[in-house]
Amino acid sequence: MSKFYVIGKASPELLKKMHSDPAADRSAVMKSMCDSLGVKAVSYEWLRGRFDVLFCVEGDYESVLAMKVTVLNSGMMSDLMVHEVFDYNSAFKKAADVSKSYKKPGE
Repeated sequence: MSKFYVIGKASPELLKKMHSDPAADRSAVMKSMCDSLGVKAVSYEWLRGRFDVLFCVEGDYESVLAMKVTVLNSGMMSDLMVHEVFDYNSAFKKAADVSKSYKKPGE
């Protein structure tokens, strides 16, 4: 199971809904979607800045991608990105190991 951060912007349609019902639990919809996909909801945060929402989940990539597609198709979010957390030490060790045998073309 991998950890993902999903970050996005609220659409004008969602902002209108939030304006008309500011007390609604927006995280409940996301948690329900996670449950139906077998994804664990870790955190749901609203942000100040370029993006509006940061959602942390644990699961497999295909399920998180299904969430992204569903949310984008709903029209509630835009510019939605999925970032997978990875072990950079392991990645750079692999890069160092493969560098020992890698030769540039023509060498």
